[in-house]
Amino acid sequence: MRSASSPGRQETIRSSPGFSLVELLIVVGILLVLSAFAFPTVTRSIRTYRLSGAATNVSSMLQLTRFEAVRLNRSNPPLSWRSQLQGGQSVFWVDVNNNGALDSTEPQARFSLEMQFLPAGTAPSVTSMGYASTQISPAAISFDSRGTVSFGVAPPVVYVLVLGYANQPAEGYRAVTVTPSGKTQMWSAGADGVWQKR
Repeated sequence: MRSASSPGRQETIRSSPGFSLVELLIVVGILLVLSAFAFPTVTRSIRTYRLSGAATNVSSMLQLTRFEAVRLNRSNPPLSWRSQLQGGQSVFWVDVNNNGALDSTEPQARFSLEMQFLPAGTAPSVTSMGYASTQISPAAISFDSRGTVSFGVAPPVVYVLVLGYANQPAEGYRAVTVTPSGKTQMWSAGADGVWQKR
């Protein structure tokens, strides 16, 4: 191709074909290194969000049970929220017919396999919450027609439902407390086990 500025010389115009293979491999290598650093953080964030979401579901189901007990004027027998392991999953539900069994028509929710309600020995101590008398992760909580917790003949306590990944305490914990008046509160704790209100 001839240049307009010099009629006797011939210039070749080099077309740009894009990235060379070396440039492409360098970019891919940088992306792989950045992904290797970001992956654990993203995974931990997802697990934390799932744990917080599970605590929100538990709190919502407890409030649903409480409101239904008031709406249905249930005092004898009271309306119960229950939990159990079923096929390795923690299941919790509103026991509308009060038969102690999970029926397909009752409001219910499940956790993923690795997340569960933690018993007193596995869960971090709840003394930092400041309650005088607590019971960790009960299998059932009953509400009467006033929306308060029904203890029967037992003394009143604050129920503490502790959620976590049983095999990975570094992911932290979430808890939902239920006071004798029926009020729920969500809590969070890191691996150190110090509880803070959410």
